[in-house]
Amino acid sequence: MRLRTHLVRMRDKDVWRCAREEIPEHRAVLVELSANGESGWGEASAFMTAVYNSETDTVVDRLHGLDLDVDPHQPEQTWQQLAPQLKDCPFALAALDVAAHDLAARLAGVPLFEHLGLPDPSGLPSSYSIGLDTVDVMVDKLNRTPGWGLYKVKLAKADDLHVLRALREHTDAPFWVDGNACWQPEALFEVLDELPGLGVVALEQPFAVTEVEGQLAARDRSPVPIFADESVTTPDQVRPAAGRFDGINVKVLKAGGLTPALAMLRECRELGVASMLGCLPESSAGASAAAHIARLADHVDLDTVALLDIDTGTGAGLDDTGRIRLAGGTGTGFTPDWTSPAHEGPAHEGNGR
Repeated sequence: MRLRTHLVRMRDKDVWRCAREEIPEHRAVLVELSANGESGWGEASAFMTAVYNSETDTVVDRLHGLDLDVDPHQPEQTWQQLAPQLKDCPFALAALDVAAHDLAARLAGVPLFEHLGLPDPSGLPSSYSIGLDTVDVMVDKLNRTPGWGLYKVKLAKADDLHVLRALREHTDAPFWVDGNACWQPEALFEVLDELPGLGVVALEQPFAVTEVEGQLAARDRSPVPIFADESVTTPDQVRPAAGRFDGINVKVLKAGGLTPALAMLRECRELGVASMLGCLPESSAGASAAAHIARLADHVDLDTVALLDIDTGTGAGLDDTGRIRLAGGTGTGFTPDWTSPAHEGPAHEGNGR
């Protein structure tokens, strides 16, 4: 296989903020694997770089150091072969794995979901994320996207219920509230009983990963389910988390690719743990791949493409009410747009054969 990497920069319609950080632009590496006249595409975001070793230079260097003498028709075998070498660089592994799955499906002449033996995800609803800002701006974000079935609301503190009350004046849709691992247990305990009345149907990662005692207490007392995000990123963490969380937000990049993400979603079903299929700041390249496995999840949060002002190309998208629309064609359906300002220059050539 031939490997090429492309540096890209995207921008959202609004500056993305949560309790942990502010992201004015999204840097990433597009990964292109080619064989027999076809190309598959993956994406590695430069997100939480200190945690995930995901700086673009690092991702490019690690990928171009690989020997890609592998079978383009066997992406799972490719993942098994290369995962030990990229264990400390999960986004690079994920981008490579997504590109390998995309390529295999294109070589087979079928959409990715069909190649994986999954149902067509078309029509599944996604939530829409309302990033942290002033209350007026958050209300404006909601009003710009009427009719979605679920809104994922970022809150800086657990007791910032005035934000939810203001949003509730403009929609009857349920709220999924995300603390991004930044809340304090005591503040949440004081407002837990008020959440159902505000239409909150789930909480996501309210506390830091190390706050195990607080999470256990919260799960015992909470009238709404609590989902893990930062606390569960890889398949080996799913089973232990079943005793601490009601659900898990599975993200392809954090998992290290489609191969482990599929394993996580299937284990959630086996254990009776609810699942959400989520995303990071990604372009259509990454989101298109995730969309094809959406039928395995109980909830879907793939709104990154709806938030973007500058994209890397075209692929799976969401309609005006947040329902998945596949791009058609083979593989993920992603097609790069080389005229987009997201693309930063010439590709880097790899060591593939």
